[in-house]
Amino acid sequence: MMQDLVINLPQDHLKHMKVFLNHRIQNAKDADQVIILVSPELNIDISSIAKDLIKDLGFFVITRRSVMDCYERSDKYVPGCISPLLIAEVTKSLTMKHPVAQGGWLMFDHPCTVREARCLQQLGVLPSVTLVLSPPPPLAPPTDNPHTPARGFFQQDFEGLKYAYRATLKEVHVGPGDDCKAVAAKCVRGIRAAAAGAADGARSLQAVGAPGVYRVLLLGPRGCGRRLHADALARRFRLLHLNYDVLYNEAKCREDDVGEKLRNYGCSARLKAEIVKRRLTKKDCIDNGWVLTGYPTTGVDFEMLDNMPTPPNRIIFLNADWQTCKERVLSRGVDWCTGQQAPLGSGPRVLLHPADDEARLDSELDAYFSETLAELRAAAGINAVEVDAMKPIDQVQVEIQAAIMAAPAFNIEFGSQLSNVRAD
Repeated sequence: MMQDLVINLPQDHLKHMKVFLNHRIQNAKDADQVIILVSPELNIDISSIAKDLIKDLGFFVITRRSVMDCYERSDKYVPGCISPLLIAEVTKSLTMKHPVAQGGWLMFDHPCTVREARCLQQLGVLPSVTLVLSPPPPLAPPTDNPHTPARGFFQQDFEGLKYAYRATLKEVHVGPGDDCKAVAAKCVRGIRAAAAGAADGARSLQAVGAPGVYRVLLLGPRGCGRRLHADALARRFRLLHLNYDVLYNEAKCREDDVGEKLRNYGCSARLKAEIVKRRLTKKDCIDNGWVLTGYPTTGVDFEMLDNMPTPPNRIIFLNADWQTCKERVLSRGVDWCTGQQAPLGSGPRVLLHPADDEARLDSELDAYFSETLAELRAAAGINAVEVDAMKPIDQVQVEIQAAIMAAPAFNIEFGSQLSNVRAD
């Protein structure tokens, strides 16, 4: 603690020490990141509730006003023009500051629109829990009018933001006799319950409107980091990582009709689809979800996958240029004693994998960038998300997780369901 105080030189030493101790006590989990949405039907002092939460949990509060102050000082600021993307970038910079990232943050009047929420999600600013403060549900709806009244710039789109943050939503019912301290106590219980659920696994991340099971398809060229990020996603969301090469080798060794055809006649598009389908329809994949790499490799493959009983509901392209992919592949080797992957040149037993021959790699990358990529993009349609895989690994993983948790199954602007997306 003394070393941390000397390094950071905080203005408020006691508050900094409290945050430091809280973080050490709860170091098994990440810092809490909370967004509070207040129903327009409630007349409560949210600022007082936020102050009580700060006392109990040591949050750093990020308000709409503080974001706008930084926004107006930005070099990209244009007077009279409000950019949701720039607002999101400013907000992210506030959340990334060392004390805030360590102690956790709380937002209660920001963001205000669905567009702002989407920009925050795309940049990886994700709450660990979203608390919705609302009165107990009435016995019958008070009105059939679906339209919301006009809002000012600092007023939140309550229903739209509930939809945007549906994956981490937790409702807190505020009774007519509840004062600010009672509401704050309910919020603390909600935050701690959500944190306990997250520590127990990623199933707590599924909530109102989110798929019950994530079925993730990672697409990209060799060297873009598909398997690396698939392994990280499997750990984060407790999914099964299915790599097509492994499935193919297992199928080829089996004594059944598919194995016999593979050994005698080689592989066709239909046989590849059958190999994948058999694995995806097993109970563990249906119950837990999966992340698939190495398949599909053509538009025909993608259509066959999309017509299976359990198609992907998250499609993510990892984009990296030819030279970067080539350098990554040729820099890795295999320990010929253990079979484990290791950096080339890290030891006398580490050799280049035979499949990573430079001429063969150039041929594969040429086929991907000249033909395969265009086919897969056309087959995936508008619901696919593209992530720049040339950024640092941690940042790429954050963007992939944001895409998985936030990708909508419905087009909010037009109110129609998107093609190729199936939300369970």
